[in-house]
Amino acid sequence: MRPHRLRRLVPLSAATALLLSGCADEAKKETPDQGTSSVKPSETHKEQKTSPPDSGRPWEPDDAMQRAERALDAHDDDGSDPQRAESGSANIASGVNKTFQAPGKRWYRLDITCDTSGVEELTLTLTRGDAEQAYGIGCGDREADQFNIPPGAPFTARVDTVRSGTGLVLWRLNTVSPGDVDGCDDDIDGCGG
Repeated sequence: MRPHRLRRLVPLSAATALLLSGCADEAKKETPDQGTSSVKPSETHKEQKTSPPDSGRPWEPDDAMQRAERALDAHDDDGSDPQRAESGSANIASGVNKTFQAPGKRWYRLDITCDTSGVEELTLTLTRGDAEQAYGIGCGDREADQFNIPPGAPFTARVDTVRSGTGLVLWRLNTVSPGDVDGCDDDIDGCGG
């Protein structure tokens, strides 16, 4: 799977329409209901955390961890011979800020995914020396995003902190032989659009 670049900001007209629709929704909530209803007002406005793949069920950390692990495992049969170098997880409220040494002759492949409630995308920034690239990581995807990094100098992977949502980030750093590098061979320096 090729990584996708960070999405651009919403155009001003779209943001204005979104803001106005939110205001209209709030106005509807404050307007007294003319009809009769068997649902108590407190029950109509309960906020329930839901998981992206199954929006009818509450978001649960154990279920989220299993979905995220399946997304990381989805690439196991891609024909390459990855060797795990490191792995980890983090809560989106604390984010990720990890520096990897990247020694040796094999390429590095960072597989990363997220499973959240209320957040569709997280920002991953890869940095090595003066080179830096930002990417959007789609949360709840069935396959983890993959990023290729050549061996050599240390590099840093940072996932921005999100305090307004609930969720987790899982990542694995694998080594792969140079012949098994798929797509761009250096996602930090970038390979153009």
